[in-house]
Amino acid sequence: MALDHLFDAELQHRPGIAPLVAEGDGVLVGSGDGRVHGPSLAGRLVWTLFEEPGELVCAMSPTLRLEMDDGAEIVVDGRGYAARERPGGHAWRVAATLRFRTDDVGYAWLDGALGLWEGRFDARRGHARYRAYLQVDDKPEGGRVRARK
Repeated sequence: MALDHLFDAELQHRPGIAPLVAEGDGVLVGSGDGRVHGPSLAGRLVWTLFEEPGELVCAMSPTLRLEMDDGAEIVVDGRGYAARERPGGHAWRVAATLRFRTDDVGYAWLDGALGLWEGRFDARRGHARYRAYLQVDDKPEGGRVRARK
């Protein structure tokens, strides 16, 4: 298996945004919005985050709805962890596994696909930056199978 860069994302916590889902793993931390841009995806996103809080490490379950610039909608469910260096620190390192879902035929290559993202969350500013990757198969002869729009 290999990882292909799918998109970069910037997320901002917005206290007034309603959660995308009513229940999740852990406690509701909040929701927000942001943008994604990359080789195959560009648009805005809305997100909701549930966490199992910890002093230095917390388990997290984000849900995202990507609204592509061409009108397509993609739902992303994630499971991962955030860690910080010291109690009370505002900088969190984040890594999560992602699962993509969509009914849009233009993005059928992404429906059911797995990926991951990594990045940082600044708790003081309520701002995050992530880079997302799509898991892709390697061909037996060494070339990659690329499922692109």
